[in-house]
Amino acid sequence: MKSAIFQCDTRNQQIDENLVRYNRILSSLETDTDLVVMPEMFLTGFTANIRQAKYAPLGLEFMKQVAKTKNTAICGSLLVEENGKYYNRHYFVEDENTVFHYDKRHLFSLSNEAKVLTAGTEKRIINYRGWNICLITCYDLRFGYSFHNAAGNDGPNYDLIVCVASWADVRVNVWDILLRARAIENQCYVLGCNRCGIDDTNLTYSGHSVALNYKGDVIARANDTKEEITYVLLERKPLLDFRNAFPVWKDWD
Repeated sequence: MKSAIFQCDTRNQQIDENLVRYNRILSSLETDTDLVVMPEMFLTGFTANIRQAKYAPLGLEFMKQVAKTKNTAICGSLLVEENGKYYNRHYFVEDENTVFHYDKRHLFSLSNEAKVLTAGTEKRIINYRGWNICLITCYDLRFGYSFHNAAGNDGPNYDLIVCVASWADVRVNVWDILLRARAIENQCYVLGCNRCGIDDTNLTYSGHSVALNYKGDVIARANDTKEEITYVLLERKPLLDFRNAFPVWKDWD
């Protein structure tokens, strides 16, 4: 599965500017791409300002158009309102009519996110083009037990974790470590897509977007601080061969 990690320089609350730039960059997306991954709240920048939820339909329509015109799935999170509640919603869009979502379970208590948004309650695994994909969002990465891989008679339940994030530089070394840990403990690939740039509170983000294999090895990495697409080819056979040769999954709790 060829994946494109789009490390965005999100301009906080600059909705139109962001969409124009994203469309321009994605216009050159390689035609055999299966999955595009964008950061957390890629449209507005990370925010607990619930008024920004009004832009979610624009963000979702953008994702549907990318999926349609590029024949690819696309994922990333948006601040959304539903029935009077607000969620940090990680969308996975296959096409105009096939949309899945995961609501962030662990809301960041050092911000207002935990005060005004509603936490999700369920793990979400998507089956897409023969891959089982677990969706998580930013701060979730610290709580591996809540999305730990499980196994049945046929092996682990998922093959890939996709983590979309707005993870600031002040803790970026933790981001690097936790992504590797999640890959190793779950015997799966991990795609970590973080934003870059500076937000409206002067927090800096250098990206560190990365693709890791099931052993925690880096197989692709974006350039720090640069808005760009990083491509990586994920292959299931090496993953399955590794699991068969070193079946840690059989001893999971």
